[in-house]
Amino acid sequence: MRTVAIFGAGVAGLSAAHEFVKLGYKVSVYEANAEAGGFFRSARRAEDGNMPTEYSWHGFGPWYHNAFDVMKQIPFDGLKSVYDRALSRPVNYGVVPDRDTGLTLPAIFKTPLKFRFTALDTIRWSKLLFQTWSANLRTEKWYSALSASEAWKPRMTELGWKTWRATFGPWVGVDWTRASLHHVGQFFRRNMQPGTAHEHEADEEGPAWKQGAGEGWLLLRGPSNEVWFDKWIPYLKEKGAQFFFETALTKFLFDGRNISSAVLDSGVEVTADIHVLAVNPFAAAEIISQTPALAVLDELRLFRPLTNDGPHTQVSFRIAFSEEIKWPEKMTAILLPDSEFNLTVFAQEQAWMPQISLGDGIKSLWTGTACVGTQAPGRVYGLPLDKCTREQFIEEVKTQLLECQGLDYLLKQANNGKSLKDFPEVRIEVWHEWEFSPQGIESRQKKWVMSTHTQQFLPNQKTPVPNLLLAGAHTKTSADIWSIEGAVESGRRAAQAIESSVAIIPQFKPLWLRVFGAIDDVCFTLGLPHFIDVFLILVALAVILLALSILT
Repeated sequence: MRTVAIFGAGVAGLSAAHEFVKLGYKVSVYEANAEAGGFFRSARRAEDGNMPTEYSWHGFGPWYHNAFDVMKQIPFDGLKSVYDRALSRPVNYGVVPDRDTGLTLPAIFKTPLKFRFTALDTIRWSKLLFQTWSANLRTEKWYSALSASEAWKPRMTELGWKTWRATFGPWVGVDWTRASLHHVGQFFRRNMQPGTAHEHEADEEGPAWKQGAGEGWLLLRGPSNEVWFDKWIPYLKEKGAQFFFETALTKFLFDGRNISSAVLDSGVEVTADIHVLAVNPFAAAEIISQTPALAVLDELRLFRPLTNDGPHTQVSFRIAFSEEIKWPEKMTAILLPDSEFNLTVFAQEQAWMPQISLGDGIKSLWTGTACVGTQAPGRVYGLPLDKCTREQFIEEVKTQLLECQGLDYLLKQANNGKSLKDFPEVRIEVWHEWEFSPQGIESRQKKWVMSTHTQQFLPNQKTPVPNLLLAGAHTKTSADIWSIEGAVESGRRAAQAIESSVAIIPQFKPLWLRVFGAIDDVCFTLGLPHFIDVFLILVALAVILLALSILT
């Protein structure tokens, strides 16, 4: 029996462990935190009235093929899997402005973007989006370094552009100040062209259904650890995996060819046939830097430039109410495009199982995320999120929510005229690991996201060191997007580097787009504009020549 030491019990590390234990390897997992989940963790703390909290709000798209495949293998109870029991039905999204006359529910929920787009906005927005879909080399090598926000800005009205960029944080997972054109384009193509739809059985909420192209995202039906990781860990333990929590890796010992052992923060050395580094890129960069001979090797030397943009500030918060708050449509998430902090809120009780406690004395629990951490000064204190104190941040959140007339309109429609200020607030909680100070806001576990400076530095899972592998959504995958799907796929790819029998479900791309991509590769190699622009130029020239010939 060969041995595997996995460092990091986030989604990527657990996915690698999942594949290795299935193959009969002896697996040990070491995690710096007290619980599994990484950036997907949830917690309940007595000081917060046992209210469930989450590091971040997250969902599952129709292109999460590997993630869903793994979930189907994890028992939830004696009858069904995590996939069957723990996933919600699709979420509706409403893009709700601060001030907008003539608001209607269909406009907010059925066409959430286009009700603030002009006709020309829609045309020019669609053209650039399609150009990202129908490119290969151009999007990987050029669009990946272009700001998505800046690329669309000259093509749209200010209102349409601000509405569109506001979706980057809550939907794409990257605030608009960092998102690349490549990332945004590929994200929306994955959602619109996921390939095979995922089937779900009938349940207490209704008949069987499918999640396919253009369908909404799914949420977990309870706090992340309680309905996913607390099921996954026992499954892996039953298969023979061992877990060591509150145990951080500090460095590798390298004999010039292989990793001879790994040194933990306790001073204990861990030996294994295979080592998998599945921690966040900032921690990985620090660990690798402790061994200069490793830091210069291919793949491993990419971590320093990969992290040059610094950590991402995306702060989650909870607002607890002592009365139930109804929503005009079931499973509704609200994005506030005019919020300086790019706020998104969702009432957890819409998705969670009835038996999940919301906390002491809580009847409605909103979870929210502030997606823009820098550059955008708040309306109360004039400070960006990363310069606020905890108290200032909470005051900004309350103000930005209370001053949103669109949100007030929705709540009054569903609650017999009652607005947000009429509901008694129990408490507001911010994820406990965020540390606020005059010097800025930091988290003990730094969050990395893709940006306009990272695409070229994504490392492969396989390294020049035969017994050292990498895993994480920051590595190269067919998902090609920092995501839960990318994390699961990376764990599988790490295992596949040792055992070729490990199966990976590739991302789908239709034949017609592959043909268009091949045509544009020729244009890009020749230094020409995108093939669509070349085509339009040729058409314009043909029309001019035809007109001249008629005139002469």
